[in-house]
Amino acid sequence: MKSYQVKLLTVLISAILLPPAASAAKLSVEQRLELLEQALASNQKELAETKAAFVAYKEQVRQQHTTVAARPQPAADPQLQPAANRQVLVGNLANASSPVPGTEPPAAQPVTLKQISQYVKEDIGFSYSGYLRSGWATGNHGSPQSYAIGSLGRFGNEHSGWFDLLLTQRVYNQDGKSAHAVVKLDGNVGQQYSAGWFGDNQGNENILQFSDIYLTTRGFLPFAPEADFWVGKHVLPIYEIQMLDWKSIRTDAGAGVGIENMDLGAAQMDISLTREDLDVYNRDLSTKTQMNTNSLDLRFHDIPLWQGGTLALMGKYAMANKSDDQKQNEHNNSYYTLKDAWMASATVRQQLSHNGFNEFTLQGANNSFASSFSNYSAASPSMGNNGYYYGDHTNGMAIRALSQGEVWLSDRIIMANALVYSRGEDIYSYDSGAHSDFESLRTVIRPAWVWDNYNQTGMELGWFSQTNKTQSGTRLKESAYKTTLYHALKVDTSILNSRPEIRFYTTWIHQLDNALSDYRFTDNKDDQFTVGVQAEVWW
Repeated sequence: MKSYQVKLLTVLISAILLPPAASAAKLSVEQRLELLEQALASNQKELAETKAAFVAYKEQVRQQHTTVAARPQPAADPQLQPAANRQVLVGNLANASSPVPGTEPPAAQPVTLKQISQYVKEDIGFSYSGYLRSGWATGNHGSPQSYAIGSLGRFGNEHSGWFDLLLTQRVYNQDGKSAHAVVKLDGNVGQQYSAGWFGDNQGNENILQFSDIYLTTRGFLPFAPEADFWVGKHVLPIYEIQMLDWKSIRTDAGAGVGIENMDLGAAQMDISLTREDLDVYNRDLSTKTQMNTNSLDLRFHDIPLWQGGTLALMGKYAMANKSDDQKQNEHNNSYYTLKDAWMASATVRQQLSHNGFNEFTLQGANNSFASSFSNYSAASPSMGNNGYYYGDHTNGMAIRALSQGEVWLSDRIIMANALVYSRGEDIYSYDSGAHSDFESLRTVIRPAWVWDNYNQTGMELGWFSQTNKTQSGTRLKESAYKTTLYHALKVDTSILNSRPEIRFYTTWIHQLDNALSDYRFTDNKDDQFTVGVQAEVWW
């Protein structure tokens, strides 16, 4: 069979190599055989040269492998190491395939797969990152319900399937200047039904939004070439109280312009101007008008204080840009009056041993920002309530003190914590109305026994109490406590900063007072027992 293929190949090559004149002329059998013999001899010569070059190349590769094998090897089995840390031999294949007589082959260089992966990402300029959480749970009275996550804590108390998807593409990188296009999608995928279609129908828990769509650049600002200058739908970095799932500092924004990480020597500065329009309601809540508002954020961060301690300062001012009709509506008292608002914040972050940390924050605000402080659950600062503005907001103020972090209590015990104290006077509360006073305390601790890098067993204990005093003097109280026992399969030991993580848990929530929410669990119960498993990961 091989002989037949060689003969056929020889005939075809001969047909190609023969000049047209020779092909057209009538040749004798002897002449044709002579031509075929000449073509065959030429092919055999080329095949011999190629075989010799290939044998020389194999010998060079063998010598390289012999040299590497003779080097001292670590005691650990490389096959047991993570794939990203294993080393591969990368040589100059162009030179190896065409060796220069009398020269040594180039030495192979050890490169990790992680380095190769990073090189490919940097070369194409594209990255894809994200976050998700999802899980199964059931309750002792039917479907499990979430209650006051922002006060009692997250473990065993969140039953949604949230996700973030971040796409970044480098579009320019030359002469010290770069530009990246960024698109971020986030939303929720329902955990209750098999269908997960996105849409606007009432009661659909499947939601999706473009939370970011902007261009960010570096090197284009002559006065701050190291800073990130961005334009589009984006906000300055948020500060999240992770165990309570809300943000102490954030901006609800449409589009804007900003500069981040401007080097001031002793500090870094961020500044942004963003749009965040609100739907302002009339007095009977029957109609609304879109009112343009803009927010100016100014931050100074990474200010050194002492060993392991840094300070961050933030100021924010939100202002309305009203049309003549909107001013008239407020003047005749047919619509609620949207008032400008400010918020100020100071945060001290202290690094602790074993990569632990703690953050202490003091905040003050007025008008609608103060109103958001009074929310007994989610308390992220905002000009409106889920994009809507209503109520007679007064010039009262609110303050709060926050602490969050994690600390190693021993070689095997780690504990995360979140503590928030808030109070306000003469503010508008979405729960108790205008001219309300409030005071609240919420605390969550999560101690865990660390078995190894992949296993933890712990509990999350949460308790909160809030009392609002209405304009008439009536006191309304909301309070509850939660106990969650869990075992986590995870990567690394940090409670707050290491993922992925899979948690098997059982949770009991007991509601003590509900004068603000008027909430009850299924079957009008004041408590709930649930069991479940949840996965959380970012990448």
